Amino acid sequence: MKTVTLGEYLATHGTQSDLAKALDIQQSAVSQMHRSGRNINITLMDDGSLSAYEIKPIPARNQPLKPIHQPHTSVA
Repeated sequence: MKTVTLGEYLATHGTQSDLAKALDIQQSAVSQMHRSGRNINITLMDDGSLSAYEIKPIPARNQPLKPIHQPHTSVA
């Protein structure tokens, strides 16, 4: 088993169309993932099969962090 980035896979192992067929997705989806610079990793299994996954932060969107606990203030 070996893991490579999407860019490394496309440069050394095959075309976007080949990868799309192996992952059962559209070639345009592979193209979009590659162009966007997403952190996609391809795992090459010993039996020749492939899997792919994306590593991204939580939350995925860039938004300000919300406080976990709001202090309670009482009105006298």
